[in-house]
Amino acid sequence: MISVVIPVYNGEQYLNSCLNSVLASSFRDFELILVNDGSTDGTLQICQEYAARDHRIRLISQENAGVSAARNRGLTACRGKWVVFVDADDLISPDFLGLIAREEDQDLLLFDFARTAEELTAAKPVPAARHFSRENVPELLRTLMMRLPLEEGRNLNFVSPCAKAYRRALLDRCGIRFSPELFYGEDKLFNTEFLTRVEHCTYIPAPVYYYNLHPDSSSHHFNPRLPHNLVRLLEQLRDTLEASGMFAPLERDFYSWALERLSYTMVWSVFCPENTDSRSEKRQFCRDLLDSELYRAAMKYNRSTGHWVRKTLLWLIQLRWYFAAGLLARLWHGYLSWKKRR
Repeated sequence: MISVVIPVYNGEQYLNSCLNSVLASSFRDFELILVNDGSTDGTLQICQEYAARDHRIRLISQENAGVSAARNRGLTACRGKWVVFVDADDLISPDFLGLIAREEDQDLLLFDFARTAEELTAAKPVPAARHFSRENVPELLRTLMMRLPLEEGRNLNFVSPCAKAYRRALLDRCGIRFSPELFYGEDKLFNTEFLTRVEHCTYIPAPVYYYNLHPDSSSHHFNPRLPHNLVRLLEQLRDTLEASGMFAPLERDFYSWALERLSYTMVWSVFCPENTDSRSEKRQFCRDLLDSELYRAAMKYNRSTGHWVRKTLLWLIQLRWYFAAGLLARLWHGYLSWKKRR
């Protein structure tokens, strides 16, 4: 049996389409666990109606605690051999669960995202699978860390927990769960923790999952909690890699990604035009960052990796030229915002 976990928060606009796509699966031996995360719209009623119509659907309701807590709640209720995560505004292909059921001695199955919803139902042969063993884990971790393609021209998103199947026994045995204290990067941490435990992994480059990017979605927006969230994420990622013995071969990649994320938080949070913190508060965060061991270790790679804007921005902060760093960050913020609107 396959367990499909769908966390839902105020998803009434898209939830029917999502649930219908799961229920249209050609493979029928699955359970569908809906976790209503304190919705305040008509989501709960929709969940109740579907649960009443199909015995495979189980509904769990909780007070609003975030997507990580909702997924974790769903994990505790799973009974299947495989666990699949679906977001409430997305769609899956009719053959997704069937492709999972064909696999036996694997810990993790990876699939492609569809570029259009129509691609999910288009008749197509199943591409040849690629198999990975324990010795390939550093390569897979590097692909995850740097968001690299496993195959050119394909559409694998290694960071997302969607379009994947996790062996539930491994999740439970190792106690792997999403971190509720993180609102950004929790997916990368979860997949990193799981991947360090994997013995066998298979990539099936079939488009089985459609990510519904709707107008109110935004990957770039101001959040005052982002800087401290990012520091916690980097520390936990490094601890996970060190505990598994994977940090040494990935040190350069980890710190290169860390520098990208540090510059990201400078542009979209610390020096963001929407940030109302005083000038002294912004400078204090920069000073705290400069004093951190993680930042000092990462800066050894600033000259040899990354985009010139990132290199310059972090170099200005290292020199404590905060006014110049803030000016560059705001210019870059303006350029990226303009580019998004085009």
